[in-house]
Amino acid sequence: MVKEVYVCGICNFAYKEKALAEKCEDWCNKHKSCSLEITKKSMGALTQQ
Repeated sequence: MVKEVYVCGICNFAYKEKALAEKCEDWCNKHKSCSLEITKKSMGALTQQ
């Protein structure tokens, strides 16, 4: 069971590891897009309901 979830502040993809969320956010900021190599390691995108 995952106790904490880390989320990219740009694209809202969630990760089990903080380092991956930070890497995703850095990529999103730099390239204005998502990296398939990074997002394939995500748990999916979080959405508000």
